[in-house]
Amino acid sequence: MEKFEYKILNISRAHLKREGFQAELIQRLNELGNEGWELINAEGLNEASVFSRAAETVEVLFLLKRKTVW
Repeated sequence: MEKFEYKILNISRAHLKREGFQAELIQRLNELGNEGWELINAEGLNEASVFSRAAETVEVLFLLKRKTVW
């Protein structure tokens, strides 16, 4: 039976808006891929304003998994 371990990366809205962030994210995901991690889901977390019905993404969660090595 295969066993897996999981990792969650939390990316804040401040990071999402930073210049060069996309290149940094791609580099980080490639590094994790070289360590055996596979991205299985990315989910935006939204927060609604008290004064508006519109929701705004405040954070993105990246869920990764890899086979355990032990």
